[in-house]
Amino acid sequence: MAYRYGNRSQMTLLPQSIEEYVAKDDPVRAYDAFVEALDLNELGIEIEPNKVGNSQYDPTAMLKLFVYGYSYGVKSSRKLERQTYHNISFI
Repeated sequence: MAYRYGNRSQMTLLPQSIEEYVAKDDPVRAYDAFVEALDLNELGIEIEPNKVGNSQYDPTAMLKLFVYGYSYGVKSSRKLERQTYHNISFI
């Protein structure tokens, strides 16, 4: 039986982009498109790129995370955070 040998000088092990991990027909892409189509200003979500103070997460990205998480029964913010470490679709 042949052996597989690793290349220790290999520059990358994983794909360059997270997009390469998620299949084209994965349901997370539908949620992404849905939130992108929303007018966040009309929903009362203020987007001000030049806001003074500590940097915050993009409101669109946070809404995508909440909508996707809630649709799968993940409602706790701590559980949502945990999912972003362990579940590729949440990332």
